[in-house]
Amino acid sequence: MYRIGCISHNSEISKECNEMFKSLQCTIQMIKKEKVEHLLESDNNTLNLMDTLIIDDSETSNINWTCELIMNVREHTTLPLWILSSSETINRTNRIVYLQLGADGIIEQNHGLDESILMMRNLLKRVKQREHQLVVPKIGVQEQNVDFKLIPQNLSVCLEEGKEVNLTKLEFLTIEYLLKHARKTMTYEEIYKNVWNDTYRNRKYRVSNLVFHLRKKIELDIEKPQYIKTIRSKGYMLNI
Repeated sequence: MYRIGCISHNSEISKECNEMFKSLQCTIQMIKKEKVEHLLESDNNTLNLMDTLIIDDSETSNINWTCELIMNVREHTTLPLWILSSSETINRTNRIVYLQLGADGIIEQNHGLDESILMMRNLLKRVKQREHQLVVPKIGVQEQNVDFKLIPQNLSVCLEEGKEVNLTKLEFLTIEYLLKHARKTMTYEEIYKNVWNDTYRNRKYRVSNLVFHLRKKIELDIEKPQYIKTIRSKGYMLNI
């Protein structure tokens, strides 16, 4: 059973689409556009429960809204992302732009809907299989005396049993800063100013997106992180 999040201007999608989605054996959670910001908050686990996201663009020609939404979603998650549209509201240029920004496909309600559903099903199956292969048995994990060492020359971190994990420069700067202040809550603003060396301007989403990718690399279970703890509405703490 797949769980699909559908971001929409209203609270429903067409009956035709509902019937087609039934073939995926899925449940659809409607998300109104004004609730998207809350969905993307770092302490909101709703995204972690989704298998794919759909942006319903079928009743609007506002390409700017759709583009901004695609970019915001891609800042926070790598979930498969689809644009639900219609021939009246989309053209070839729009399609190319959406795909360039990170959408995985365009679903046109009045053209080849069954083909799009098959594409969605195939991608979802591969993602699920991949997640299953990446599951690491949580054996012998301890909260205390865990080895944790940064290797600056490699931009990497060494975890328990000598496991070395390569990081991007921004990821390394973030974990380095949290390590300097281990077991202390560092705010979104403090982390942003240290890592980006820039004025904060309420760019919490950049910090939360960076921490999301860090957790995917170093945590056994990103829903129950061992190292990087979320301090609700404040920031993060490195728990070592």
